[in-house]
Amino acid sequence: MPSNPNSKAVIGILAGLSVAIVLYSLLIVQQILLGLLVAVVPWVLYLIVRFVFTLERIAAALERLARDRESSGRGAETDGGVEEE
Repeated sequence: MPSNPNSKAVIGILAGLSVAIVLYSLLIVQQILLGLLVAVVPWVLYLIVRFVFTLERIAAALERLARDRESSGRGAETDGGVEEE
């Protein structure tokens, strides 16, 4: 899957923000663990959003596949994936 420029920009912004947070927590506040925890939160949110969008794409592809099978007549002999006797 090719990445788009928006995705690369978001990753760049998140990386810059994470580095800034860690440096601030190390040099100014002198609490590295707190800085690492705060720096990880945007990455976790980013991964959750990517996961939801991926699930959405999978669901749309499955709906399109089911619609194509139904329109070609292949899905007419079954009811919800269970064959009738």
